[in-house]
Amino acid sequence: MRILTYSVMFYMSLALIWWTILLSKNNAELFAVKAAHLDKNKPEYVEAYQSLKVFHDRKAKMILGEGFVFGCMLIIGLYVLQRMFNKELDAAQRQKNFLLSITHELKSPIASVNLITETLQKRELDKEKRHVLLDNILTESKRLEKLINNLLLSAKLQTAYQYNFESTELNDFVGHQIKRFRSLNPNLAIRFDRLGKIFYPIDREAFDSVLVNILENAVKYGGKNPVIDVTLTENEESVIFQCKDSGIGISKEDKVKIFEPFYRIGNEDTRKTKGTGLGLYIAGRIVKAHKGKIEISENLPSGSIFNVILPK
Repeated sequence: MRILTYSVMFYMSLALIWWTILLSKNNAELFAVKAAHLDKNKPEYVEAYQSLKVFHDRKAKMILGEGFVFGCMLIIGLYVLQRMFNKELDAAQRQKNFLLSITHELKSPIASVNLITETLQKRELDKEKRHVLLDNILTESKRLEKLINNLLLSAKLQTAYQYNFESTELNDFVGHQIKRFRSLNPNLAIRFDRLGKIFYPIDREAFDSVLVNILENAVKYGGKNPVIDVTLTENEESVIFQCKDSGIGISKEDKVKIFEPFYRIGNEDTRKTKGTGLGLYIAGRIVKAHKGKIEISENLPSGSIFNVILPK
């Protein structure tokens, strides 16, 4: 389809050039014929010749002008088509990534729960082993619940989510979420520096998703033994939540795209990390609703720094 479209555009460009040349030549020939029929002996000859010349010069300029405008329209059309093709390809790739990831993310916990349940049904296990298996069922069930909640929240954010802003002491709020995050990831090295009390109006439920998704992103791409540094500061203009990791970092190309729905770094066929590409999209939409922005920079020598900036 792209080859056919470009072929038609190329043909139209050649036709435009050809017809511009023909019309210009025809205009020149008409001028020569009309000028030859003027009587040079008449006193009004010079005035008639000048009037004829002005008319055909104007016509020549009109032909070139229309050709130029039409050429510009063709170039703009090619540019728009190229952008549409690229968007279509990008959307198709993201859809493929989403289908692959969502299929894996849904099947994996369901398969685990089914397998553990069958084991509990068929075997007589001691109390300790049963407790371990039941914990695994609960973990997989929570993972599935979180996935479904993310899907529902992303749909709500696009249509009908109603924000409820409440003045909140952010150090206590962030500290509570990090404490909960540590309990779910006991081997995780995460440092949080409290610097006084900072009050800011937020939607607590929504902003909780921002913190969780940014922290989970730091864990996913933080390497084998991720070390995460979290700080919360304020100045005269804004409040800044910062999350640093020492992982693989994010390329310039990915920095532009990671807040798009279903976009994930790398290829879904070879990617090992879990997720659907909705986490940072959700975080970006929620921060935008708080009139803020998320900036990403490099954490030298390795890793990324996420800055959530909320204006006062």
